[in-house]
Amino acid sequence: MDILAMIKICISTLTAAMLSPASNFVFIVFILIVYMQYKRIEGFQGIIYGKPKETLKSLVLTSVLAGILAGTAISIPMVLAGISFSQDMGIQYLIILSVLLMLLDPRLLCFSYSGGIICIISLIFGFKKVDVSGIMLLVGMLHLLESILIYFDGYRGAVPVFMESDDGSVRGGFTMQRFWPIPIAIVLFAGYGGFTGDVVSTPKWWPIMRPYLDPLKVGEAVFTAVPISAILGYSEFTSSCLPKEKCRNTSFKLAIYSLILILLSIASSYIYIFKYIAALFAPIGHEWLIRYERKLEKKRQPIFTPVKNGVKVLDTLPGGPGEKMGIKPGDIIVSINNKTIVTIEGMDDFFKEYINYIWVNVKNRFGEIRTLEYKDYYEGIDGLGIISVPQDRNGILVVKEKKTPIERWLRKLKKD
Repeated sequence: MDILAMIKICISTLTAAMLSPASNFVFIVFILIVYMQYKRIEGFQGIIYGKPKETLKSLVLTSVLAGILAGTAISIPMVLAGISFSQDMGIQYLIILSVLLMLLDPRLLCFSYSGGIICIISLIFGFKKVDVSGIMLLVGMLHLLESILIYFDGYRGAVPVFMESDDGSVRGGFTMQRFWPIPIAIVLFAGYGGFTGDVVSTPKWWPIMRPYLDPLKVGEAVFTAVPISAILGYSEFTSSCLPKEKCRNTSFKLAIYSLILILLSIASSYIYIFKYIAALFAPIGHEWLIRYERKLEKKRQPIFTPVKNGVKVLDTLPGGPGEKMGIKPGDIIVSINNKTIVTIEGMDDFFKEYINYIWVNVKNRFGEIRTLEYKDYYEGIDGLGIISVPQDRNGILVVKEKKTPIERWLRKLKKD
């Protein structure tokens, strides 16, 4: 098996997905979608912070770079292991439906929903242009990749908000929305014989996952690597833990879901009934996972609730004293320059006088107290530059908890 040659083919195919005029149209469209989503997030950050905490350029570039690295990380082992697909697997339908579903709700920009819908329709009506096992396997691999991206990158660009629940209670927390355009190299069955280009030697067991092949012509089967593009997204709200902690908790559950879907997909290539099981599990399992996470979130003790003595921090303003000092979300401002701070008003009164040096005692959410210092002898210090958790909801921007189309439909059914 010529491993280096296969890696070279994989990388050149990935490059084509991004740079070749014949292949990169979808990838460019996905980058534009990512740009538009982050443009909206940047505007929201401007409202909350006064100015964006992370620039639009930074959000887009980090998403694209993370997507390229992730696409490479999944493509090379897939090609080397010989995970192959049929030529008419129906990826084009997957992409079109994903974009249409995104118009209903950004979080529906997920191949588990579009893939499950397409495969179920194909199985019911007998459309032969859709490779159910191949699509489900691809969806499983992409979600496994998504779990890795969420773990390392999902918390970037998180925005502090006050969310109102159905019962009227308001919780301080962070909303996270992250999107990644991903180029992928996949192996397709191209036919039998008649190939005149360069040939790469492979072992007899390759490919390990294959579409239907004529047993008498397996030795003549020709496979080729082709570029495709995908887009992955993550949308979540957390009030019971910090964004990075939430992402890491979610990523483990999503990885388990992905591995189950991959196993069902492989089984479906041998046992027909598993095609139905995999196609149903993809959207239902994914939706259940989201609803389960949100249910857990509501049951957990929220971090960002008012305290009787001191001022609790939801987040720091970009470039402000609090950020430079190292104040973290969830910290409680206990005292400034040995003056005990009880309320937000008391903290604001402290900064009415000209001050150019402060030391602040803060208590983190684990009860540990530390002292932080800050000085500005040129312009003085007129505040800590923090977003605090208020004692009441007067004067704060509250975001209503948004219901998905599925949740609204289920609620309507219950009322009926």
